[in-house]
Amino acid sequence: MKRTLALALLLSNLLFLTFPAFAEEAGPDDGDSHLPSSASDLDFSHELQLYAASTYLVNLDTGRVIYQRNASTRVAPASTTKIMTAALALSLCEDPSNTTVTLPDDIWAEFSGIDISHAGLSGGEELTLEQLVHCMLLQSANEAASGVADFYGGQLFIDRMNKKAESLGCKNTHFVNPHGLYDPNHYTTAEDIYRITEWALSVPGFYEAACKARYDIPETNKNYEKTLATSILLQDTSSAYYTPYIRGIKTGTLDQSGRCLVSTAEKNDMTFCLVLMGCPMENTAVFWPDGRSVFNETRIIYDWLFANTMLRNVVNPDTVTAEIELRYAPRKDSIVLYPLGELTAVIRKNSGADPVIHYEIDIPDFIEAPVSAGQEIGFAKVYADDIFLGEVMLVSREDAEFSWFIMAMDKMTGMLTSRAAYIIYAIVIAAALLYSYYILVLVRRSQHRGKKRRKSGRKKS
Repeated sequence: MKRTLALALLLSNLLFLTFPAFAEEAGPDDGDSHLPSSASDLDFSHELQLYAASTYLVNLDTGRVIYQRNASTRVAPASTTKIMTAALALSLCEDPSNTTVTLPDDIWAEFSGIDISHAGLSGGEELTLEQLVHCMLLQSANEAASGVADFYGGQLFIDRMNKKAESLGCKNTHFVNPHGLYDPNHYTTAEDIYRITEWALSVPGFYEAACKARYDIPETNKNYEKTLATSILLQDTSSAYYTPYIRGIKTGTLDQSGRCLVSTAEKNDMTFCLVLMGCPMENTAVFWPDGRSVFNETRIIYDWLFANTMLRNVVNPDTVTAEIELRYAPRKDSIVLYPLGELTAVIRKNSGADPVIHYEIDIPDFIEAPVSAGQEIGFAKVYADDIFLGEVMLVSREDAEFSWFIMAMDKMTGMLTSRAAYIIYAIVIAAALLYSYYILVLVRRSQHRGKKRRKSGRKKS
Protein backbone atom coordinates (compact mmCIF):
# COMPACT_ATOMS: atom_id res chain seq x y z
CA MET A 1 0.00 0.00 0.00
CA LYS A 2 2.81 2.45 0.87
CA ARG A 3 4.59 1.68 -2.38
CA THR A 4 1.34 2.31 -4.33
CA LEU A 5 0.81 5.73 -2.65
CA ALA A 6 4.42 6.74 -3.30
CA LEU A 7 4.09 5.85 -6.96
CA ALA A 8 0.84 7.86 -7.27
CA LEU A 9 2.55 10.93 -5.78
CA LEU A 10 5.45 10.51 -8.16
CA LEU A 11 3.07 10.34 -11.14
CA SER A 12 1.26 13.47 -9.92
CA ASN A 13 4.52 15.45 -9.69
CA LEU A 14 5.60 14.25 -13.09
CA LEU A 15 2.32 15.44 -14.63
CA PHE A 16 2.67 18.94 -13.15
CA LEU A 17 6.26 19.17 -14.36
CA THR A 18 5.46 17.84 -17.81
CA PHE A 19 2.32 19.87 -18.74
CA PRO A 20 1.82 23.65 -18.68
CA ALA A 21 -0.08 25.25 -15.82
CA PHE A 22 -3.65 26.28 -16.65
CA ALA A 23 -4.05 29.12 -14.18
CA GLU A 24 -4.69 32.50 -15.83
CA GLU A 25 -1.58 34.63 -15.97
CA ALA A 26 -1.86 38.11 -14.56
CA GLY A 27 -1.10 40.73 -17.18
CA PRO A 28 1.04 43.77 -16.57
CA ASP A 29 -0.57 46.57 -14.60
CA ASP A 30 -1.02 49.37 -17.09
CA GLY A 31 -2.37 51.79 -14.53
CA ASP A 32 -4.69 54.65 -15.42
CA SER A 33 -4.41 55.94 -18.97
CA HIS A 34 -3.60 59.64 -18.96
CA LEU A 35 -5.30 61.62 -21.70
CA PRO A 36 -4.00 65.17 -21.86
CA SER A 37 -6.30 68.11 -22.54
CA SER A 38 -7.16 68.49 -26.21
CA ALA A 39 -6.55 72.23 -26.16
CA SER A 40 -3.93 72.86 -23.49
CA ASP A 41 -1.24 73.75 -26.03
CA LEU A 42 -3.46 76.48 -27.51
CA ASP A 43 -4.63 78.03 -24.25
CA PHE A 44 -4.10 81.77 -24.74
CA SER A 45 -5.88 82.90 -21.57
CA HIS A 46 -2.60 83.45 -19.72
CA GLU A 47 -1.28 85.61 -22.57
CA LEU A 48 -4.34 87.79 -23.17
CA GLN A 49 -6.50 89.86 -20.85
CA LEU A 50 -10.01 88.58 -21.52
CA TYR A 51 -13.32 89.83 -20.17
CA ALA A 52 -16.02 87.52 -21.60
CA ALA A 53 -17.88 85.45 -19.01
CA SER A 54 -18.17 82.49 -21.42
CA THR A 55 -16.03 81.59 -24.42
CA TYR A 56 -16.16 78.81 -26.99
CA LEU A 57 -13.71 78.69 -29.91
CA VAL A 58 -13.67 76.09 -32.68
CA ASN A 59 -11.50 75.61 -35.75
CA LEU A 60 -14.00 74.97 -38.56
CA ASP A 61 -11.41 73.26 -40.78
CA THR A 62 -10.96 70.40 -38.35
CA GLY A 63 -13.91 70.70 -35.95
CA ARG A 64 -11.45 70.91 -33.06
CA VAL A 65 -12.36 72.89 -29.96
CA ILE A 66 -9.42 75.24 -29.50
CA TYR A 67 -10.44 76.96 -26.30
CA GLN A 68 -13.40 77.07 -23.94
CA ARG A 69 -14.18 78.83 -20.69
CA ASN A 70 -17.46 78.45 -18.77
CA ALA A 71 -18.86 77.14 -22.05
CA SER A 72 -21.52 74.98 -20.37
CA THR A 73 -22.70 77.70 -17.97
CA ARG A 74 -26.26 78.87 -18.62
CA VAL A 75 -26.53 82.46 -19.81
CA ALA A 76 -29.18 84.75 -21.26
CA PRO A 77 -28.62 84.59 -25.04
CA ALA A 78 -30.12 87.99 -25.86
CA SER A 79 -30.34 88.51 -29.64
CA THR A 80 -28.04 85.59 -30.46
CA THR A 81 -31.42 83.82 -30.20
CA LYS A 82 -32.06 85.17 -33.69
CA ILE A 83 -29.45 82.79 -35.10
CA MET A 84 -31.91 79.99 -34.45
CA THR A 85 -34.93 82.05 -35.52
CA ALA A 86 -33.43 83.12 -38.85
CA ALA A 87 -31.90 79.76 -39.72
CA LEU A 88 -35.03 77.81 -38.82
CA ALA A 89 -37.23 80.17 -40.84
CA LEU A 90 -34.97 79.81 -43.88
CA SER A 91 -34.85 76.03 -43.53
CA LEU A 92 -38.67 75.87 -43.52
CA CYS A 93 -39.10 78.02 -46.63
CA GLU A 94 -38.51 76.80 -50.18
CA ASP A 95 -38.25 80.29 -51.72
CA PRO A 96 -37.50 83.00 -49.11
CA SER A 97 -37.09 85.76 -51.69
CA ASN A 98 -40.60 85.19 -53.08
CA THR A 99 -42.45 84.27 -49.89
CA THR A 100 -44.46 87.24 -48.59
CA VAL A 101 -45.05 87.70 -44.87
CA THR A 102 -47.60 90.19 -43.54
CA LEU A 103 -46.72 91.48 -40.09
CA PRO A 104 -49.54 91.33 -37.50
CA ASP A 105 -51.31 94.62 -36.87
CA ASP A 106 -50.39 94.38 -33.18
CA ILE A 107 -46.74 93.58 -33.87
CA TRP A 108 -45.58 96.24 -31.39
CA ALA A 109 -47.88 95.30 -28.52
CA GLU A 110 -45.42 92.98 -26.78
CA PHE A 111 -42.70 95.64 -26.90
CA SER A 112 -44.73 98.44 -25.32
CA GLY A 113 -42.55 100.55 -23.02
CA ILE A 114 -39.38 98.57 -23.84
CA ASP A 115 -36.30 100.01 -25.53
CA ILE A 116 -35.49 97.44 -28.21
CA SER A 117 -33.46 97.13 -31.37
CA HIS A 118 -35.72 97.32 -34.42
CA ALA A 119 -35.90 98.03 -38.14
CA GLY A 120 -38.84 100.43 -38.03
CA LEU A 121 -41.31 97.95 -39.45
CA SER A 122 -45.06 98.48 -39.16
CA GLY A 123 -48.10 96.36 -38.39
CA GLY A 124 -49.66 95.08 -41.60
CA GLU A 125 -46.45 95.65 -43.57
CA GLU A 126 -45.68 93.13 -46.28
CA LEU A 127 -42.10 91.93 -46.66
CA THR A 128 -40.45 88.83 -48.01
CA LEU A 129 -39.09 86.26 -45.62
CA GLU A 130 -35.63 87.01 -46.97
CA GLN A 131 -36.02 90.70 -46.07
CA LEU A 132 -37.19 89.83 -42.54
CA VAL A 133 -34.17 87.56 -42.06
CA HIS A 134 -31.89 90.45 -43.03
CA CYS A 135 -33.75 92.70 -40.58
CA MET A 136 -33.05 90.16 -37.82
CA LEU A 137 -29.41 89.44 -38.64
CA LEU A 138 -28.19 92.92 -39.55
CA GLN A 139 -30.23 95.31 -37.44
CA SER A 140 -31.30 92.77 -34.81
CA ALA A 141 -34.94 93.73 -35.36
CA ASN A 142 -37.13 92.22 -32.66
CA GLU A 143 -40.38 92.96 -34.51
CA ALA A 144 -39.03 91.06 -37.53
CA ALA A 145 -38.35 88.00 -35.35
CA SER A 146 -41.86 88.13 -33.91
CA GLY A 147 -43.34 88.52 -37.40
CA VAL A 148 -41.49 85.45 -38.66
CA ALA A 149 -42.57 83.40 -35.64
CA ASP A 150 -46.18 84.50 -36.17
CA PHE A 151 -45.99 83.49 -39.84
CA TYR A 152 -45.01 79.95 -38.80
CA GLY A 153 -47.61 79.59 -36.06
CA GLY A 154 -46.35 81.59 -33.08
CA GLN A 155 -45.89 79.12 -30.22
CA LEU A 156 -45.62 76.25 -32.72
CA PHE A 157 -42.54 77.97 -34.17
CA ILE A 158 -40.98 78.40 -30.71
CA ASP A 159 -41.64 74.72 -30.02
CA ARG A 160 -39.82 73.96 -33.25
CA MET A 161 -36.90 76.10 -32.10
CA ASN A 162 -36.60 74.00 -28.96
CA LYS A 163 -36.95 70.70 -30.83
CA LYS A 164 -34.27 71.77 -33.28
CA ALA A 165 -31.94 72.76 -30.46
CA GLU A 166 -32.50 69.38 -28.83
CA SER A 167 -31.79 67.56 -32.10
CA LEU A 168 -28.49 69.47 -32.38
CA GLY A 169 -27.37 68.19 -28.98
CA CYS A 170 -28.06 71.38 -27.05
CA LYS A 171 -28.53 70.15 -23.48
CA ASN A 172 -28.79 73.52 -21.74
CA THR A 173 -30.92 75.58 -24.11
CA HIS A 174 -34.57 76.61 -23.87
CA PHE A 175 -36.35 79.30 -25.86
CA VAL A 176 -39.58 81.06 -24.86
CA ASN A 177 -39.49 83.76 -27.56
CA PRO A 178 -37.98 84.26 -31.04
CA HIS A 179 -36.02 87.45 -30.35
CA GLY A 180 -34.13 86.96 -27.09
CA LEU A 181 -35.68 89.53 -24.75
CA TYR A 182 -34.99 88.47 -21.17
CA ASP A 183 -36.99 85.74 -19.54
CA PRO A 184 -35.64 83.51 -16.73
CA ASN A 185 -36.74 80.44 -18.71
CA HIS A 186 -34.98 81.64 -21.88
CA TYR A 187 -31.37 80.46 -21.68
CA THR A 188 -28.51 78.77 -23.47
CA THR A 189 -24.72 78.26 -23.20
CA ALA A 190 -21.76 79.31 -25.31
CA GLU A 191 -21.28 75.69 -26.37
CA ASP A 192 -24.94 75.29 -27.37
CA ILE A 193 -24.90 78.56 -29.30
CA TYR A 194 -21.96 77.18 -31.27
CA ARG A 195 -23.92 74.02 -32.10
CA ILE A 196 -26.81 76.14 -33.34
CA THR A 197 -24.45 78.35 -35.35
CA GLU A 198 -22.69 75.35 -36.88
CA TRP A 199 -26.04 74.12 -38.15
CA ALA A 200 -27.14 77.62 -39.24
CA LEU A 201 -24.03 77.95 -41.41
CA SER A 202 -25.27 74.97 -43.41
CA VAL A 203 -28.68 76.56 -44.11
CA PRO A 204 -28.76 78.17 -47.58
CA GLY A 205 -28.86 81.96 -47.39
CA PHE A 206 -28.01 82.31 -43.70
CA TYR A 207 -24.27 83.01 -43.88
CA GLU A 208 -24.66 85.32 -46.88
CA ALA A 209 -27.15 87.46 -44.97
CA ALA A 210 -25.20 87.40 -41.70
CA CYS A 211 -22.03 88.67 -43.40
CA LYS A 212 -23.53 91.75 -45.03
CA ALA A 213 -22.74 95.22 -43.74
CA ARG A 214 -25.63 96.89 -45.57
CA TYR A 215 -28.91 95.72 -47.08
CA ASP A 216 -31.50 97.73 -48.99
CA ILE A 217 -35.22 97.13 -48.58
CA PRO A 218 -37.32 98.76 -51.31
CA GLU A 219 -40.53 100.65 -50.61
CA THR A 220 -43.29 98.49 -49.12
CA ASN A 221 -47.01 98.94 -48.64
CA LYS A 222 -46.29 100.72 -45.34
CA ASN A 223 -42.81 102.28 -45.49
CA TYR A 224 -40.38 104.00 -47.84
CA GLU A 225 -37.22 102.23 -48.92
CA LYS A 226 -34.59 101.85 -46.22
CA THR A 227 -31.03 100.64 -45.76
CA LEU A 228 -30.23 98.25 -42.94
CA ALA A 229 -26.82 98.51 -41.22
CA THR A 230 -25.08 95.64 -39.47
CA SER A 231 -24.75 95.66 -35.69
CA ILE A 232 -21.43 93.78 -36.08
CA LEU A 233 -19.03 96.71 -36.28
CA LEU A 234 -16.13 94.39 -37.13
CA GLN A 235 -17.59 93.97 -40.63
CA ASP A 236 -18.66 97.59 -41.06
CA THR A 237 -16.09 99.44 -43.18
CA SER A 238 -17.14 102.77 -41.64
CA SER A 239 -16.32 101.60 -38.09
CA ALA A 240 -13.02 101.91 -36.21
CA TYR A 241 -13.52 98.24 -35.31
CA TYR A 242 -13.56 97.10 -38.94
CA THR A 243 -11.48 93.97 -39.48
CA PRO A 244 -11.67 92.56 -43.02
CA TYR A 245 -11.14 88.88 -42.17
CA ILE A 246 -13.97 88.74 -39.57
CA ARG A 247 -17.48 87.89 -40.78
CA GLY A 248 -20.94 87.60 -39.11
CA ILE A 249 -22.76 86.08 -37.36
CA LYS A 250 -24.82 87.87 -34.68
CA THR A 251 -24.61 90.27 -31.78
CA GLY A 252 -26.67 90.20 -28.59
CA THR A 253 -27.11 92.77 -25.85
CA LEU A 254 -29.08 92.76 -22.61
CA ASP A 255 -28.40 94.05 -19.12
CA GLN A 256 -28.73 90.44 -17.94
CA SER A 257 -26.42 89.01 -20.63
CA GLY A 258 -23.85 91.73 -21.27
CA ARG A 259 -22.58 92.06 -24.81
CA CYS A 260 -22.43 88.86 -26.84
CA LEU A 261 -21.03 88.10 -30.27
CA VAL A 262 -20.86 85.02 -32.45
CA SER A 263 -18.43 85.46 -35.33
CA THR A 264 -16.24 83.69 -37.87
CA ALA A 265 -12.82 84.62 -39.19
CA GLU A 266 -10.83 83.37 -42.17
CA LYS A 267 -7.14 84.03 -42.74
CA ASN A 268 -3.95 82.08 -43.51
CA ASP A 269 -6.07 79.24 -44.95
CA MET A 270 -7.74 78.76 -41.55
CA THR A 271 -11.34 79.39 -40.46
CA PHE A 272 -12.54 79.78 -36.88
CA CYS A 273 -15.84 80.35 -35.10
CA LEU A 274 -15.80 82.24 -31.81
CA VAL A 275 -18.64 82.60 -29.30
CA LEU A 276 -18.26 85.30 -26.64
CA MET A 277 -21.01 85.71 -24.05
CA GLY A 278 -21.12 88.25 -21.21
CA CYS A 279 -18.60 90.91 -22.25
CA PRO A 280 -18.80 94.30 -20.51
CA MET A 281 -21.46 96.77 -21.64
CA GLU A 282 -20.39 99.81 -23.62
CA ASN A 283 -21.89 102.29 -26.03
CA THR A 284 -21.27 100.77 -29.48
CA ALA A 285 -21.05 104.27 -30.96
CA VAL A 286 -17.83 104.81 -29.02
CA PHE A 287 -14.58 103.02 -29.82
CA TRP A 288 -13.12 101.18 -26.83
CA PRO A 289 -9.41 100.70 -27.59
CA ASP A 290 -8.47 98.81 -24.42
CA GLY A 291 -10.00 95.44 -25.29
CA ARG A 292 -13.06 95.46 -23.02
CA SER A 293 -15.37 95.77 -26.00
CA VAL A 294 -16.76 92.49 -27.32
CA PHE A 295 -15.46 93.60 -30.73
CA ASN A 296 -11.94 94.27 -29.48
CA GLU A 297 -11.86 90.99 -27.54
CA THR A 298 -12.97 89.11 -30.64
CA ARG A 299 -10.26 90.73 -32.73
CA ILE A 300 -7.60 90.16 -30.07
CA ILE A 301 -8.35 86.44 -29.92
CA TYR A 302 -8.38 86.02 -33.69
CA ASP A 303 -5.15 87.99 -34.07
CA TRP A 304 -3.47 85.72 -31.53
CA LEU A 305 -4.67 82.63 -33.39
CA PHE A 306 -3.45 83.76 -36.79
CA ALA A 307 -0.09 84.83 -35.34
CA ASN A 308 0.55 81.73 -33.24
CA THR A 309 -1.14 78.76 -34.94
CA MET A 310 -1.12 77.01 -38.28
CA LEU A 311 -2.80 74.09 -40.01
CA ARG A 312 -0.61 71.02 -40.41
CA ASN A 313 -1.37 67.76 -42.18
CA VAL A 314 -0.18 65.33 -39.50
CA VAL A 315 -1.58 62.09 -40.94
CA ASN A 316 -1.95 61.04 -44.57
CA PRO A 317 -3.12 57.82 -46.25
CA ASP A 318 0.49 56.68 -46.83
CA THR A 319 1.39 56.70 -43.13
CA VAL A 320 2.08 53.16 -41.89
CA THR A 321 0.21 53.12 -38.60
CA ALA A 322 -0.09 49.53 -37.35
CA GLU A 323 0.34 45.86 -38.21
CA ILE A 324 -2.11 43.12 -37.30
CA GLU A 325 -1.76 39.32 -37.22
CA LEU A 326 -3.49 37.62 -40.16
CA ARG A 327 -4.84 34.07 -39.95
CA TYR A 328 -5.87 31.50 -42.59
CA ALA A 329 -4.14 33.24 -45.51
CA PRO A 330 -1.49 31.55 -47.71
CA ARG A 331 2.03 33.05 -47.65
CA LYS A 332 0.97 35.91 -45.38
CA ASP A 333 0.76 36.14 -41.62
CA SER A 334 0.21 39.89 -41.08
CA ILE A 335 -1.45 42.94 -42.65
CA VAL A 336 -0.14 46.53 -42.54
CA LEU A 337 -2.78 49.15 -41.68
CA TYR A 338 -3.00 52.70 -43.01
CA PRO A 339 -5.19 55.70 -42.10
CA LEU A 340 -8.37 56.20 -44.07
CA GLY A 341 -7.87 59.73 -45.38
CA GLU A 342 -5.96 62.64 -43.93
CA LEU A 343 -5.97 64.30 -40.53
CA THR A 344 -5.29 68.01 -40.42
CA ALA A 345 -4.72 69.73 -37.10
CA VAL A 346 -4.27 73.22 -35.74
CA ILE A 347 -0.92 73.31 -34.00
CA ARG A 348 1.02 76.03 -32.30
CA LYS A 349 3.89 77.58 -34.19
CA ASN A 350 7.27 77.03 -32.59
CA SER A 351 10.94 77.27 -33.46
CA GLY A 352 10.41 75.10 -36.51
CA ALA A 353 10.47 71.67 -34.90
CA ASP A 354 7.70 69.39 -36.09
CA PRO A 355 5.36 68.02 -33.42
CA VAL A 356 5.97 64.46 -32.25
CA ILE A 357 3.10 62.35 -33.55
CA HIS A 358 2.06 59.15 -31.79
CA TYR A 359 -0.96 56.89 -31.88
CA GLU A 360 -3.19 54.96 -29.52
CA ILE A 361 -4.10 51.95 -31.62
CA ASP A 362 -7.43 50.18 -31.15
CA ILE A 363 -7.47 47.04 -33.30
CA PRO A 364 -8.29 43.34 -32.67
CA ASP A 365 -5.57 40.93 -31.61
CA PHE A 366 -5.83 39.31 -35.05
CA ILE A 367 -7.96 39.23 -38.17
CA GLU A 368 -9.05 36.25 -40.23
CA ALA A 369 -8.83 36.02 -44.02
CA PRO A 370 -10.33 36.91 -46.39
CA VAL A 371 -9.37 40.60 -46.24
CA SER A 372 -10.06 43.13 -48.99
CA ALA A 373 -8.28 46.37 -49.80
CA GLY A 374 -10.02 49.28 -48.09
CA GLN A 375 -11.53 47.12 -45.35
CA GLU A 376 -11.85 49.00 -42.04
CA ILE A 377 -10.11 47.04 -39.29
CA GLY A 378 -9.78 49.47 -36.37
CA PHE A 379 -8.96 53.05 -35.51
CA ALA A 380 -6.22 55.15 -33.97
CA LYS A 381 -6.29 58.18 -31.71
CA VAL A 382 -3.72 60.67 -32.92
CA TYR A 383 -1.65 62.89 -30.63
CA ALA A 384 0.82 65.67 -31.42
CA ASP A 385 3.20 66.44 -28.54
CA ASP A 386 0.76 64.57 -26.25
CA ILE A 387 -2.18 66.72 -27.38
CA PHE A 388 -5.16 64.79 -28.73
CA LEU A 389 -5.93 65.77 -32.32
CA GLY A 390 -8.56 63.31 -33.44
CA GLU A 391 -9.29 59.77 -34.61
CA VAL A 392 -8.67 58.05 -37.93
CA MET A 393 -10.02 54.75 -39.21
CA LEU A 394 -7.39 52.14 -40.07
CA VAL A 395 -7.74 50.12 -43.26
CA SER A 396 -5.93 47.42 -45.21
CA ARG A 397 -4.52 48.38 -48.58
CA GLU A 398 -4.12 44.81 -49.83
CA ASP A 399 -6.22 41.72 -50.41
CA ALA A 400 -5.66 38.43 -48.56
CA GLU A 401 -7.23 35.18 -49.76
CA PHE A 402 -8.71 32.56 -47.49
CA SER A 403 -7.26 29.03 -47.36
CA TRP A 404 -9.41 26.13 -46.14
CA PHE A 405 -6.33 23.92 -45.75
CA ILE A 406 -4.51 26.46 -43.55
CA MET A 407 -7.60 26.96 -41.43
CA ALA A 408 -8.05 23.19 -41.00
CA MET A 409 -4.41 22.73 -40.00
CA ASP A 410 -4.62 25.68 -37.62
CA LYS A 411 -7.80 24.36 -36.02
CA MET A 412 -6.27 20.90 -35.66
CA THR A 413 -3.15 22.35 -34.09
CA GLY A 414 -5.33 24.38 -31.78
CA MET A 415 -7.28 21.32 -30.76
CA LEU A 416 -4.12 19.32 -30.14
CA THR A 417 -2.62 22.06 -27.98
CA SER A 418 -5.78 23.13 -26.17
CA ARG A 419 -6.35 22.83 -22.46
CA ALA A 420 -8.85 20.05 -23.01
CA ALA A 421 -6.28 18.18 -25.10
CA TYR A 422 -3.66 18.49 -22.36
CA ILE A 423 -6.12 17.14 -19.83
CA ILE A 424 -6.87 14.17 -22.11
CA TYR A 425 -3.14 13.58 -22.59
CA ALA A 426 -2.66 13.62 -18.82
CA ILE A 427 -5.51 11.16 -18.30
CA VAL A 428 -4.23 8.82 -21.01
CA ILE A 429 -0.66 8.89 -19.69
CA ALA A 430 -1.86 8.46 -16.13
CA ALA A 431 -4.04 5.54 -17.21
CA ALA A 432 -1.14 4.04 -19.15
CA LEU A 433 1.18 4.38 -16.17
CA LEU A 434 -1.40 2.96 -13.81
CA TYR A 435 -2.06 0.11 -16.23
CA SER A 436 1.66 -0.51 -16.50
CA TYR A 437 1.91 -0.47 -12.74
CA TYR A 438 -1.04 -2.86 -12.54
CA ILE A 439 0.62 -5.25 -15.02
CA LEU A 440 3.88 -4.97 -13.09
CA VAL A 441 2.10 -5.88 -9.87
CA LEU A 442 0.41 -8.81 -11.55
CA VAL A 443 3.71 -10.05 -12.97
CA ARG A 444 5.42 -9.76 -9.60
CA ARG A 445 2.55 -11.57 -7.90
CA SER A 446 2.68 -14.28 -10.53
CA GLN A 447 6.42 -14.58 -10.10
CA HIS A 448 5.97 -14.67 -6.34
CA ARG A 449 3.37 -17.46 -6.60
CA GLY A 450 5.66 -19.33 -8.98
CA LYS A 451 8.50 -19.18 -6.52
CA LYS A 452 6.21 -20.46 -3.77
CA ARG A 453 5.10 -23.41 -5.92
CA ARG A 454 8.68 -24.30 -6.78
CA LYS A 455 9.70 -24.17 -3.14
CA SER A 456 6.72 -26.30 -2.22
CA GLY A 457 7.60 -28.80 -4.90
CA ARG A 458 11.15 -29.15 -3.63
CA LYS A 459 9.92 -29.78 -0.12
CA LYS A 460 7.57 -32.55 -1.29
CA SER A 461 10.30 -34.22 -3.24
